[in-house]
Amino acid sequence: MANGEKLNRELYLKFEYCSFRELEELLLAAHTREEKAFYRSLLNLKLQIAQERVVGEKLV
Repeated sequence: MANGEKLNRELYLKFEYCSFRELEELLLAAHTREEKAFYRSLLNLKLQIAQERVVGEKLV
């Protein structure tokens, strides 16, 4: 596995194992507009994925 692929995989795994609460805390602790937008996007993506599991159809 190339170094870039390994980094991508590690980043994805960090996101996958991050809880809703942890993402909310990161969002609340963010200092810049860009940082807040980043964590808000991650939180929204996590919510969409959870909704897919409940609804049973792909939303993303």
